[in-house]
Amino acid sequence: MSNYQPYDGYNAGGFNNNGGGFDSNTTSSQNRTQTVSTITPVTLKMIKEAQTEVQDGSFFVHGIELNFVSFVGVVRNIQDNTSNLLIQIEDGTGQIDVRKWVDEKATDDINSRLVPGVYVYVTGSVKGFGGKTNINNSTFHIIEDYNQVIYHFLSVIDNYNNVTGKIGAVPGAAGAASTSGNSLFDSKPAASEQNNSVEDRIFECINEFTPSMPEGVPIPHIAQQLGLIEEDVHMHCQKLTEDAKIYVGYTDNGYLAV
Repeated sequence: MSNYQPYDGYNAGGFNNNGGGFDSNTTSSQNRTQTVSTITPVTLKMIKEAQTEVQDGSFFVHGIELNFVSFVGVVRNIQDNTSNLLIQIEDGTGQIDVRKWVDEKATDDINSRLVPGVYVYVTGSVKGFGGKTNINNSTFHIIEDYNQVIYHFLSVIDNYNNVTGKIGAVPGAAGAASTSGNSLFDSKPAASEQNNSVEDRIFECINEFTPSMPEGVPIPHIAQQLGLIEEDVHMHCQKLTEDAKIYVGYTDNGYLAV
């Protein structure tokens, strides 16, 4: 796992606006209670986009209520304020500063292990303060198995499916995902939507080889398959990650299709 790379993709995190979800007029008290009492897996972009209609009210994003949440990310920066650590975390969809209070009575050494480049699993409650969305009562766990990163994002998708009752966000389905452009993960474009651009060809290549190259389809391989120069492939891969169609794999310059 030493070659696991920082997040470069998923910059289109979140779910499409028309994808359904809990409606404020139809959510049952049972569903609401369940939402409040459980931990919701999210991306940082979902947290950033969450809004509340009333002061001190619950935050919602695309029909999903955010109270207690969990997310994964890589530590980018740490500011030591003696009594607390201000930790900047990025997950590829965005970044957030989370304050972790120093407990002098704590027996673990997690604070000393929190350094830039370390991957963490964070839980906490979503609160608003000073016009910003913050994470309160945060807890940190160092990620030792990087499969947990992928598992978390799959959990985000699974939770969204359970909330909305949908199998996935397919372009053109119910006239939703094809127009919103901000799904967490976009499915492969339909044949009618493809125009054989270089970007489409790169995506098709990555999508084709993802099952046989689970560590990531290397840029040199893509360039060789399509007769392109590696610099151009890298540039288009960056765009595809921003569009949430591919994400960085486990190897250097390797990508996987969503």
